[in-house]
Order: sequence, then structure tokens, then C-alpha cells
Amino acid sequence: MPYNMMRSRTLLSPFAVEGVGLHTGAAVRVEVCPVSTPCGRVFIREGVEIPATVDNVTETRRCTTLGRVGQTISTVEHLLAALLLADIAAVRVVVDGPELPALDGAALQWFSLINTAGVCPLDGECPVIAITETEWFHDGESDFFLFPAPALHVYAALDVPGTIARQRMVGGPVAEQDVRTQMLRARTWGLEREVQALRDAGLAQGGSLENAVILSETGFLNDQVWPDEPAWHKVLDLLGDLALTGAHIAGGILAVRAGHRSHLALARYLRRQMPGISSLP
Repeated sequence: MPYNMMRSRTLLSPFAVEGVGLHTGAAVRVEVCPVSTPCGRVFIREGVEIPATVDNVTETRRCTTLGRVGQTISTVEHLLAALLLADIAAVRVVVDGPELPALDGAALQWFSLINTAGVCPLDGECPVIAITETEWFHDGESDFFLFPAPALHVYAALDVPGTIARQRMVGGPVAEQDVRTQMLRARTWGLEREVQALRDAGLAQGGSLENAVILSETGFLNDQVWPDEPAWHKVLDLLGDLALTGAHIAGGILAVRAGHRSHLALARYLRRQMPGISSLP
């Protein structure tokens, strides 16, 4: 896979948002700030800087968690997807809690805040990984088909037995407005039969029918949902996890039976294509 560079971009002005974490239910304030150098996307909690790369991932159960020097920040994937879609490669994200706020359960609010803040070019470059050959990447039961494309195309296949989400496949070129609209508004989802178990495990404490789609055996518990929303959220999660390569990606990726753990395995594989990164585990 060829490795290239493109001009890096940051925010034009900072913005702040408050909310509660989807899984922890903890109140949190986030400040997203521009930078003057192409330093990548960096989270900060209690003064500890946590670069948003796969080597700082500490947990992938139900969400992606970054950590370093005893500090962790969970559910980073929705903001990272919004930053990637806005071509923001360098930014500082200051968080005063254990998890980013759920907001709408998707990435539309993050993307709207980024657009309002504006985008500014930097005097520096961001790496680009180009997929130039077709190949399969396997991780456990998950499969990814990689193929050449001039820009990033992302697809996800979803099949959840015993629910309405059967044999769904969605995605497309992320630069196309219809594709990114579907992706940005797709909320996180779960199964009705798992809700209590998740709460008993300390997860989904901030979830509601406003920011999460609940699948039952016969349909959805929510009033407003479209049949492909869970599949589109898989695309959103994949995009956010791919941002942890620390690079732009030019090429196509189809994910089958995938989740955060396998997304990060693919991100590690892609990141190894970058010079000086081949020693990653």
C-alpha cells in the first residue's frame, strides 16, 4: 500500500459541548480546540495527552476506549468519525470525564458543531494510506474486503438473527452527501433482550430511546427509525475506528460481521503501512 501525504487541517475556532456518557451516564464537558501544528488528533484528560491512534486503545467492549498513564476516555468513535468526515486531522479534545457525551447517539451533532466552528489549513501535512490492490483481511469471525478507489468508500454488512436487521448492507463514498447524511444520523443500537444485562454490567447508563435504537424480535422499540439505521451505524463506527490509523485512507473497505475489536485490528494493519510504525503489535 503506497504511503503519501496531504495538507493537514484543523478547526478555525474552538467549541465546547456538555452532556452525559452513553455507557457511564456521567456528566461531561468537552472542549474541541484548534492547533497550530499538524500534531494529529489528541485527547486530554487530567492533563494527560492521549493521541488518537490504535496503539492507545485500551478497550473495545461496546465502544472504543483510549487510555494512557492511568487516564481513559470512552466512546471516542463518533467524534472521530465526524472529524474525519470534515477532514480535520489535527485537533486537541479536552475532556473532564470518563466518556464523551452521547449527544444524539450518532455523529450529526458533532459534525454540525465542527462545521459551525469552521476549518483552517495548517502549514504541515497529514499521511495518506492508499489501497491499491484487492485483498481480504480476516480477524476472528470478521472479514474485510479491501479494494482500490480514488477516495474513501466504506460499507458494512449486518445480519442480526431474530431481529428486523437481517441481511442488510449499506455504505458508499463517504464524500457523497447522501452517504454521509445517512451515516451521521444513524444512532447507536442494541437488543431489547440485552438492555438489562448491559445496565447490570454498568453499561448503557446514559442510553435512551432518543439516542439509541433498540431492536426487538418484531421491530424497533423506538417511534422514529428507518430499517437500515443499525447498519449505517456500523459504517459510522467503522469510520471512527479507522480514524485511529492517524491517516487519511484512499480506497474501499467492506466490513462483514465486524465490531470495534476487529475494526481496530484492521486499523493496526493499515497503520503498519506507514514508515516507522511497523513495530506496532
